Amino acid sequence: MSMPYHQTGNQLDYQEIKQTKADLKAEVHLIGQIVGGIDFQTDDGLFCELAIDCGDGWDLLQPGNNKGIQTQTSYANPGQLFSWGHPFDLHFSVSNIIGWPKALLKIWRLDSSNKIDACSYGTASFPRSAGYHQMTCETWTPTGENLDLEIRKPNEDLATNTDQFSKFDRSLDWRFQALSFYMENPPRLTTLAPLTTDKGDFARRKILNSISNGKVIIEVEVLLKNFKRLSFSGQ
Repeated sequence: MSMPYHQTGNQLDYQEIKQTKADLKAEVHLIGQIVGGIDFQTDDGLFCELAIDCGDGWDLLQPGNNKGIQTQTSYANPGQLFSWGHPFDLHFSVSNIIGWPKALLKIWRLDSSNKIDACSYGTASFPRSAGYHQMTCETWTPTGENLDLEIRKPNEDLATNTDQFSKFDRSLDWRFQALSFYMENPPRLTTLAPLTTDKGDFARRKILNSISNGKVIIEVEVLLKNFKRLSFSGQ
């Protein structure tokens, strides 16, 4: 058995380290960049916000990154590419592979009057195999159409009315579609919960109507550590 060592002066001190599977932790390293956005039909500036959704067995070793990654504002070049080139570096300790990391995307628009609005959303699971990958993430925009949503009673506490899916914005009412058209305020979500994998959010997701929007290009290098030694498989 090979024995790691360190050198102190001219003397070599050897120490045998016995590692069992219980001592090892699988790790996943995602290093890459949010390259840019394409096919967004707007002349306004756009910037992208990326949050991470992962399972309970995933611990982010740099907790600050979990607060979200935000690019700078970019305007479309002649090829209609909104160039961001914003780097990210995510390092996870993994106890089980359930809940592989997923990117939750929110695209913001900056108009000529310096007003910002969330104009598009999207999700994309990071690749499970080691190596370089280029991801094309489709995005969509809520339309605000929902004829099945019940009307809230006057003076009813919205926070206690779970049947109204209170975490959604008022944009689910057709009246706010008119406001969106004339005031250029696109319907938006007040939480990213419908984008996550929690079973409790499927009910909200199925009543959410949307139209397709542009795409976000992400480049990522996936590094897997101790997966073979722990008989983990990312596939």
